[in-house]
Amino acid sequence: MLPRMNSRSRLLAGLAAPLLVALGLAVLRSAAFVFVAYHLALCLVAPAWLARRAGRGLVEHLQSLGLARRGLKAGLGLGLVSALVPPLAFALAPSLFPDAERLRAALTGWGLAPGTPAVFLFFLAAVNGPAEELYWRGWLLREPAPGRPVRLVLALLFTSYHALTIGRLAPTAGAAVLLLAGVLAGALVWTWMRARWRCVWPALCSHVGATCGYLYVCARLLAEN
Repeated sequence: MLPRMNSRSRLLAGLAAPLLVALGLAVLRSAAFVFVAYHLALCLVAPAWLARRAGRGLVEHLQSLGLARRGLKAGLGLGLVSALVPPLAFALAPSLFPDAERLRAALTGWGLAPGTPAVFLFFLAAVNGPAEELYWRGWLLREPAPGRPVRLVLALLFTSYHALTIGRLAPTAGAAVLLLAGVLAGALVWTWMRARWRCVWPALCSHVGATCGYLYVCARLLAEN
């Protein structure tokens, strides 16, 4: 039987994420630190290490995260749909997105050299969505599932650190508010998906799709002269 995770420990683990991201982006101004400390160490390595300490093997750990076969087919469909949302939003409301100059300035401010956007975009596409979902909707929402208040606070914590990136990228305060509302809506929907399918695949695939769609828009902006 898997060891229980109480509400306090879930919330403390959720709070660690915005603290690490704030330290990396606002203090150290290093996207590399965020990738290593948050995406890799906190989201992936720490849960696996704790599972190992509890005597669980890799297969049991992955199952506890919600990597069950059920929901995979639905997840792939949701991922494709989610990938279309950012390009469609860009076509309908380009004022919500940064221009090429603002995007390049943000990347430089986070310690990414002008020659590294392709590596950065690839990393986000391949690691960001899976790592975050395995942590937020996998590890923190694993059985026994927390109550609704805890799920809501976790969704708010997930949204909170996106203010650092959206605040730098959004061209206006109104655009930032709308984009943050979209992140919160995504967190709530992905939380619902985790409970609906009792696995993490729909949320993971949907998150990856949305990230790839947004990165497609960013790649187009960075390609502008």
